[in-house]
Amino acid sequence: MKLGKLASLVRQNVRRNRKNMAFSAVGLVVGISSFFFFISLGDGIKRVISTEIFPVDTNRIQVVSPRAQFGSLNSAQRLDDKALASIRSIEGVKDLYPRMKLAFLASTAIDGRDLSPGALELLKNVPGIDPNRIQALRSVRMWLEIMGDGIDPRLVSNEVMASEFKDPAPGDPIPVLLSQRMVEIYNGSFAEARGMPKISAQLIPFIPPFPLTLNHSFISRDTRGTRLKTQMKLVGLSRHAIMGGITVPLETARKYNRQFVGPEAAETYDAVIVEVRSSDFLGPVQEEVRKLGFDIDLREKRLAESVGLTVLIITLLFTLISLIIVGIAAVNIAHTFFMIIFERKRELGLMRALGATRADIRRMILGEATLIGITGGLFGLGLGLVACLLVDTLAASFLPDFPFKPESFFAYPPWLFFASVLFAVIFCWLGAIVPAHRAARMDPARALTGR
Repeated sequence: MKLGKLASLVRQNVRRNRKNMAFSAVGLVVGISSFFFFISLGDGIKRVISTEIFPVDTNRIQVVSPRAQFGSLNSAQRLDDKALASIRSIEGVKDLYPRMKLAFLASTAIDGRDLSPGALELLKNVPGIDPNRIQALRSVRMWLEIMGDGIDPRLVSNEVMASEFKDPAPGDPIPVLLSQRMVEIYNGSFAEARGMPKISAQLIPFIPPFPLTLNHSFISRDTRGTRLKTQMKLVGLSRHAIMGGITVPLETARKYNRQFVGPEAAETYDAVIVEVRSSDFLGPVQEEVRKLGFDIDLREKRLAESVGLTVLIITLLFTLISLIIVGIAAVNIAHTFFMIIFERKRELGLMRALGATRADIRRMILGEATLIGITGGLFGLGLGLVACLLVDTLAASFLPDFPFKPESFFAYPPWLFFASVLFAVIFCWLGAIVPAHRAARMDPARALTGR
């Protein structure tokens, strides 16, 4: 039987039995829609984890000094310029980005009454800022202990949104970066609860400098030498910035460590981010770094992998439930085809008597199953997509802001659209293959005589 005639016969048979076919495909539509929904949800959550909550650089590792071991008499390996030169000489290392702790105490005292009327008016003109919340800044009274570190400006060059991130000239404010995670928590909890303006990329250029006192603490008296009163200016948000503190340019940290603590504090790094030429060098470089006596800080990566594994297990569980639904639909489809074949046995016997081969009968039944699978898969795909969009709309309208709340909870990898329809077709084949085989083996004489 020619392909064109076979296709025409398949469409005619499906149209003739559309009620039975539609009823058998209900479970298929539900299963495929739930499959699409849960896979998209799992991918969307993993995207938020990997890009916002625990971003991990594939070609970078963080090297730290070895942690002190209980009972060990060996002094810790210093991470200084000499050590950096040794790491840089390792084959596969592309670049180094050192980090240095602020080894001195610092504090800030913020009083909203000190904000000038002009600064408040400027903030009111920022797009997306509620003018009523700007006035809440007047009531702000904060006395904070400041922790911080210095970082190589090259590492965060694409995250600076205002001014420049470099060691400032005398008298100029110190440029600082804040952690994206810390700001997200502030926006989703602290700012929302207290009616404060949220920090955003649009707002950063308009935020005025804040007072900063170096070599000073409200809590500890353990400060030596004179304190230095200066200012700090927020210039951007960075995933490389320290959590719960400020991050300044590396040379700024070095300068003030030398001034308030001494030369050793200005020459010792807290960590160094090592960038390799490609992911193929990650293993060998880590091995060579450990041979030099240093450790690899994998805490962020392990935490991200742990959370990602939990999301993956939950996604697989719901996907398995979806596939079970589709499997039950396949059984229902098999029952429907057995019933249809019984009703059409005289017709099938006549086709065999007129020259149709067993392969033609088998192809016809499987062709009908394919058409049901494609149609049911597309309907399930559409229903799943509508469910995803509905959840996003309801979440945007009714869920309050919370840390790391995404614009969409779903991600739609291109393969998922194809896989949804393919799975529908495969399960339809599984349901139809036994009835097709039985129909193909039917004896034409018995079918025509009703025996």
